[in-house]
Amino acid sequence: MMRLESSQLVRRYPTAHLFLTVLVLHQAADARAHQSVFPQPSAAELAKTQPAMEGSIHFAKTLLKLPKGRFDASQFALLDELEKKLNQADRIRWGFDGNIGLEVAEYFRWQAEQDLLKLVKSYAGAIEIDLRPGAEVSVPEISVQLTPGNQTVMLKVVTGREEISFDSHKWNLSAEQIPKPFRITVADHQVRYVMIAFEQVPSEGGLMHVHFQGEGPGAVSQVRALKFEVPRRGHLRLQITDQKGKTTPAIVQLADRETGHLLDLPGAVDLREQLNHVVPHIGEAGRGYHFFLPGKQRGRYWIVDGQLELALPVGKWDLTVLHGPEHIPYQQTFEIAADQRVSHTCQLKRWIYMPERGWYSGDDHVHARLMHGADAENLLTYAQAVDVHIANILEMGDPMRTYYAQRGFGTDFRSQAGNHWLVPGQEDPRSELGHAIGLNLKSKVRDLDRYMQNDWIAAEIHKQGGLYGHTHVGANACFAHREMALFTPLGIVDFNSIMQASLGTELYYNFLNLGFQMNASAGADTPYGGTIGATRVYVETGERILTPDAWFEALQRGQSFVTNGPMLEFSVAGQPPGSVIEVNEPRKLSVQAVARGLAGWSAPKKLQLIRFGKVVAEVESSNTSQEELELKHEFETEHGSWLALKAEGHDGSEAHTTPVYVKRPNFRHWHYVRAIELISKQVAVLDEIEATLRKSEERVATENNPVDYWNRGIAKEADAVRKQVAKARAFYEALRVAHHQEQAPRAN
Repeated sequence: MMRLESSQLVRRYPTAHLFLTVLVLHQAADARAHQSVFPQPSAAELAKTQPAMEGSIHFAKTLLKLPKGRFDASQFALLDELEKKLNQADRIRWGFDGNIGLEVAEYFRWQAEQDLLKLVKSYAGAIEIDLRPGAEVSVPEISVQLTPGNQTVMLKVVTGREEISFDSHKWNLSAEQIPKPFRITVADHQVRYVMIAFEQVPSEGGLMHVHFQGEGPGAVSQVRALKFEVPRRGHLRLQITDQKGKTTPAIVQLADRETGHLLDLPGAVDLREQLNHVVPHIGEAGRGYHFFLPGKQRGRYWIVDGQLELALPVGKWDLTVLHGPEHIPYQQTFEIAADQRVSHTCQLKRWIYMPERGWYSGDDHVHARLMHGADAENLLTYAQAVDVHIANILEMGDPMRTYYAQRGFGTDFRSQAGNHWLVPGQEDPRSELGHAIGLNLKSKVRDLDRYMQNDWIAAEIHKQGGLYGHTHVGANACFAHREMALFTPLGIVDFNSIMQASLGTELYYNFLNLGFQMNASAGADTPYGGTIGATRVYVETGERILTPDAWFEALQRGQSFVTNGPMLEFSVAGQPPGSVIEVNEPRKLSVQAVARGLAGWSAPKKLQLIRFGKVVAEVESSNTSQEELELKHEFETEHGSWLALKAEGHDGSEAHTTPVYVKRPNFRHWHYVRAIELISKQVAVLDEIEATLRKSEERVATENNPVDYWNRGIAKEADAVRKQVAKARAFYEALRVAHHQEQAPRAN
């Protein structure tokens, strides 16, 4: 097998990012960029690896493809972790990174097995069959409960306690009984977990024979009867309405009160062809998605178009309905009796209505196929369900090909439902120089001969009236530090995404502290790092009826804040975020700031005024019911600065504004004391970029690999990239000179 350095993972294998971005990212990279990152195991951890348990991997992969109607939230989380670790082991085993040995693949396989063991041991519905010699068969019939949403059963077959093994079967019950009963083979001295997926189960239930065939000397062979029962059911008709009584989409979770099992909702929006089939770490079965929301809202939900009809087993059910951070979460417990028809209307209520204040939400980073009307209908329902007004649906590319095809770009290919819009765009290029986003495009901008020349790409996007920006900035992942260092000085960047799964400000503050104006944006990176609207950017258009063009113009002005909960108001001397205030001499300016949140949820815990990355004024509240915090502050303009607002909710939610900039003639609004340090830091990143170019050129020259398209592409463009690096170096050198030439030293 050809050996590759870890940094070559994404280069040689363009879809490898779907499995893992470990070691490809900057060392400070966050795990949420496009996939979870697992740290490399130490030698001591590798030594703990145990041999594979019989049938475990096939059992796990089968389980992941089945509807999961018998798991609670914690078991769903275990399934997610198990799947990621299996993908990690497979990626290493298949040679996506030759520097990681097979012993590491075995370690992650073993770790996945540990999650599987936790899962099966916590599974309350497993039926134990004791086949040990001398064990009494007190009840020859084994009763299993099946429901329309889950026709699987897990057996725990015991012949001893020394070993654990796994097996799985798929049995179709539509035919008459075959001459021999269904067979399950078990060895001596084992606990064998057996998963059976039934097909074509009669609606009234029934009986079937199962032959447990032992192996080894003295093994017991028994025939038992499985009595599969379909519990008595009632019927639920659910309607979800907005505050005015109009049916509205929402995200829904329905859980069995007694067991906590989450129902895989039939009739939920099916996005599997548009999302799941592209991303290996999203399961094939089911339509629920994990929403990385703050606090108690985090969990798995199903996207519902506003109405739902389904049969439910008798018992009590917990209903949760969410509709974005401006709405009060709806939670209700109801009971279903046998043969009862229950009609339930869930009317959602707002605690705040941002469009009335002129603010509209958006998500700058959604990946999904959008090729026809049915695709658009699904995604519009999704955007409405989470109340995101502008969902930017991005075709994704790399040097090999593109993913998540769009039927077209421009106004003719936007889709609308009221004040909710889908707008096609692109996340392309995605290279050794970071991941760039183009919003509000009229046509795709992609040229493999100029794939790493983001200045040309940004110019083409700007000719169309579109916006060019950098993503994964908050996570400091996918080489975001490189694109920031190289392209920010070129003056081509309209926005930076600083909030994905969570808020991240390291890179953002570094460049603000160098005197750059940086508009804040946010996007969840659906389906990799989250779900539409889990984080969002609000912009102020001042309009009652939203138009996408007005939304993009406001984002370009920087009249924005990012959030996953609290809502912000912020002005300096009456000027909103993104404004530049020119002052001729030092004077005092006033700050007005308000954070609002939902009592018991996103109610603000802290409201902070940030200047040069440091907190200069702060108000706090320990009262989770206090929905508003206000901050008033006066400050001396001195030589100029930037100021921004940051808030934290009691549920862990966060929000941050684009700054307001204060400028004085002959001075740069930067962190004067740290400027030389930060300049040196960016120059070091430029050195790193040039080292990457040389490495690719060396590989092409020495390896003579004609299908190494990634390195060949980098080598081909190396000189053009060096010209961009030279421009950036000249800019940073000019900053050094300016730092020494300013009229007076400063202590900020």
